[in-house]
Formats: sequence, structure tokens, C-alpha cells
Amino acid sequence: MTKKEEKQETKTIHQAFVDAQKGFGKALKTSSNPHFRSKYADLGACVEAVIDALHEQGFALIQLTKPSDLGWVTVQTELLYHTGERLYLGELSIPVTKQDAQGYGSALTYCRRYSLMSALGIAPEDDDGNQASAGKQVPTPKPRKAVKTYYDTSKLSEDQLAPSVKYLESNGAKEVKEGLFLSPIRLEKLQSLIVEVSEDGI
Repeated sequence: MTKKEEKQETKTIHQAFVDAQKGFGKALKTSSNPHFRSKYADLGACVEAVIDALHEQGFALIQLTKPSDLGWVTVQTELLYHTGERLYLGELSIPVTKQDAQGYGSALTYCRRYSLMSALGIAPEDDDGNQASAGKQVPTPKPRKAVKTYYDTSKLSEDQLAPSVKYLESNGAKEVKEGLFLSPIRLEKLQSLIVEVSEDGI
């Protein structure tokens, strides 16, 4: 008996499954679905993600199918341990939408794939997902255009006009057009007269 076999012999089936699960990888999304224009992890990718770790711990993967008169496909997923023990990991049933050989084959593959992922606790991941996440760039916000603050005095009455102009000029505002003053600062006292214009001007 080799050292590896002796080590396996001392483990319970549940301890061995925990150790196997530590070695599971991600099921890479390497297949394309033209109908939804998306990628998915096919059955081969799902098996590849777990099979080496299972074998390393002395497990064989078994997926049994069950007959049905109702047009469904049922898959039972199990692990056979090297001691002869079995881990029953549940069943999954799905309806067959197309009642022909191709329809049953597609449903069986689909059922095996999801039964395997569910039973062994693995999840699909994009093959370039980690790289994309690591290199994800935050979009740079577009710079806001500078805004100039103008004061439109054209609608003021004669009584209001003189004190308003005096107040504007005392705070550095300059008349750029008749009745229109450009101010270097925002004057809350004349808030109702404010006209904000982008750098292009009025």
C-alpha cells in the first residue's frame, strides 16, 4: 500500500469530500450561446473544474439517469469513494421541450451540468473575469464647463436699477452689454437677476 493510499484510508468519506472541495476550481464560461449572445460553462468545463480534485481524494464521479413517462429527464449525482462507500448528492429533474433524440440529449446535458454544479457547490466564472475585475477602470467624469455668472438688470424698475447697479459695481461686476453685468462672485442679494452661462458666453 502506498503512502497516498494509507493517508486516504485514514480519512472518512466526509473528510475526503471536504478536502476535495478545497481543490475545486471555477467552471470557465468558454462556450457561446448564439441565441442570448452570451457565454456559459458547458458540461466539460464543469467536470474539468472538479474531476482532478475528486480523483486526488479517491472519489469517482457518477451521474445516473432515470427513466420517465412524463417527458422529463432526471439525473442523480453520486460520488463513489475508494472504500466502496457512496455519497448521494441528490437528484435534478427538468422537462424535455423537444420530444426527439436531440431534445432529450440537450436536456440531459443541461440537467447533468446543473446537477453537478449544485451538488458540488461550484459556480461558473468568465475565463477573463478576474483579469477584467482587476483591471476595471472607473470612467473619468467629463469636466464640467466653466460657468460665468451674469446679472440681468433690464427688467428692473427705475427705482431698483440705480441701487442694483451701484451694488454690482462695488463688488467688481462689469457691464458687458446694456443691462447685463458680469460678476466675479455670486451676489446672493441679487439672486433673482442671476443668469448662468457656459464659458462660450452670452
